[in-house]
Amino acid sequence: MSFCLTARNKFFHLLLFVGVSSAYLSPPRSLGGNASLRYYGSSSSYAARRSSTSLNVFFNNNKPNFNNNKTPKNTSPKGSGDDLVKTLELKDEALLQAQTAVSSLESALESAVTNLEYMQEQLQLRVIDLEKELTNTQNELSTSQNELDIAVSDLQLAQQQLMQSQRQFEELEIALGESEEAARRAELRAERLQSELTSLKENQESGGAVAEKKSDKNPWNNLFQSASASAASSSIPTLNDWIAIKGSAEGDVQISGKVINHPTIDDGDAIVTSPLVDPSQAKERKVVSTSSGSKYRLGTPLTLPSSAASVDVNEAKNKFNKQREERRQQILARARTSSDSIPEITDQTLGNGRYILAGQAVPSVNGRSLIQTAYRSTPVGTATGEPLIIKISSNTAAMKREYDNYQRVSGGLKKGQFIRRKEFLPNAGDEMPGMSALVMQRGVDDVKAFMPKVGGRLEGPLLLDCAATALRCMEALHGVRLVWNDLKTENFVVVEDERTGDISFRGIDLESCMPVKSNPIDYTPEACPPEFAKSFMSGEAESFALEYSYDVWSYGMFLYEISTGRGFFDGVSAEQITKRLPTFEPVMDNVPDPTLADLIAKCLSTSPGDRPSLARISKHPYFDGYTSNTKNPFEFLFGNN
Repeated sequence: MSFCLTARNKFFHLLLFVGVSSAYLSPPRSLGGNASLRYYGSSSSYAARRSSTSLNVFFNNNKPNFNNNKTPKNTSPKGSGDDLVKTLELKDEALLQAQTAVSSLESALESAVTNLEYMQEQLQLRVIDLEKELTNTQNELSTSQNELDIAVSDLQLAQQQLMQSQRQFEELEIALGESEEAARRAELRAERLQSELTSLKENQESGGAVAEKKSDKNPWNNLFQSASASAASSSIPTLNDWIAIKGSAEGDVQISGKVINHPTIDDGDAIVTSPLVDPSQAKERKVVSTSSGSKYRLGTPLTLPSSAASVDVNEAKNKFNKQREERRQQILARARTSSDSIPEITDQTLGNGRYILAGQAVPSVNGRSLIQTAYRSTPVGTATGEPLIIKISSNTAAMKREYDNYQRVSGGLKKGQFIRRKEFLPNAGDEMPGMSALVMQRGVDDVKAFMPKVGGRLEGPLLLDCAATALRCMEALHGVRLVWNDLKTENFVVVEDERTGDISFRGIDLESCMPVKSNPIDYTPEACPPEFAKSFMSGEAESFALEYSYDVWSYGMFLYEISTGRGFFDGVSAEQITKRLPTFEPVMDNVPDPTLADLIAKCLSTSPGDRPSLARISKHPYFDGYTSNTKNPFEFLFGNN
């Protein structure tokens, strides 16, 4: 609008300048009879002169110009005065028309400027809307990409679960075959007993017939011969579950079956005879002779196995599980006797009386918070429920980040196996002003403190359970695009079920978790990979981009420590660890299980690209059969929280 007023003023000043200039620059004219109007070659020139004269009269208040108030020398006739008046009226009319045109032009100019400003505002609003739409589209695309990545990861895990289920099915088939084999052996024993009873009956009948033969010259010889023949008949090995097969030479027939009553071969062992002398005798209950001189009685031929024999599978599994549980309970008994008892309740509270504290607060491993046992308080101020753990810190932002990470994992497809959270208190109460608290399930010990109580290291089912728990926790974090970057034995606790006495492992301390591709906020030397140590030594740690392979290296260090009872860098300072890592070469000689040693070596590859993905780790032979020992076959895929 300021532009419009400025242009209008300038235009108006220009018109005034033209009018005034015309008045002063017009040639002088007398009022006498000789006065006349001059034409300057065109009607436009004439109109200009009329306009300038009218303006001249207008600025002189419509009065004639008398020079120095003197009477002119020559006076014009009356007719000439009328012409002058008409001329002035025409000039005034022209001036009015010019002013009207100027006013119209000003209105049009103001309208054009207003329309232009309105169009400019609409254009700016449209640009803002387009920017918002672009931002929303980019966000939706990013979300879709994340969902696609998660779907691909889930598909890979589902494929892995399918393969494990197939392996489990094959193992069940093998177990079923073994049970059927045991059932057939039992049937063979029964047939053997039946054969022996039949032989005894035949011997009795044969002996009676010999005694009745009075025509023999020597009855005792006949009796001994009959008994000898009967004994020879009963000593012939029997083949059951037999089948005739082709020999190596043309026309040869051999018998494959399970032998009983053999002088040198255990009952139930499978054998293949030499070629038969007379293949036509290969029939049930017939005695066949072989080219090597051996004789065999053909018992029951091979038939389809009975389905009732599968009962032995459960019996074998129950026996194995019983032995496994006995070993587990022995280990737990040793751990319980050496574990600290639950601290006594104090008169201190937290959360404005919401929780009652027990024992003394102890610093966390990193020294940035305090850990203390607590109980939920009743309305009358008494402790109730199970003992809990409260993590207390003045760094509210870090505590909030840890709680949010727990919530983020809980909302993912894979839950992992993390400690249960009760609640987060941004304000720990009047008892501890300026502090925040995170209330969680209480564990018996962390894994590092637990290992010395069970022999110095984990082994057997405990080792496998702990390794699988850590893998599940990594899968859950990576499923929501978080990197733990602090996976270590101190960040797993042992939890005991008071009803059953079983123990399990749970992940804790997600304070350091950050999104993939972001920068770390802190680090643990024992858990960081060589590539981060190099960045740290060169002063570029703050710009280091976190990748999932970071956690895979930490997992390898974790597996080594729980399987041997010692870490690679126990007793070494943080500075020395960081300096050694870029050239560190792990040695697996102390790992008792060669299969586990192979998995650890792969996780501790110096090059991040050579480390296996979590899907490949879960398919490693070390975890074969793990799902067969879980109550829920999908637990290994989705975890249990």
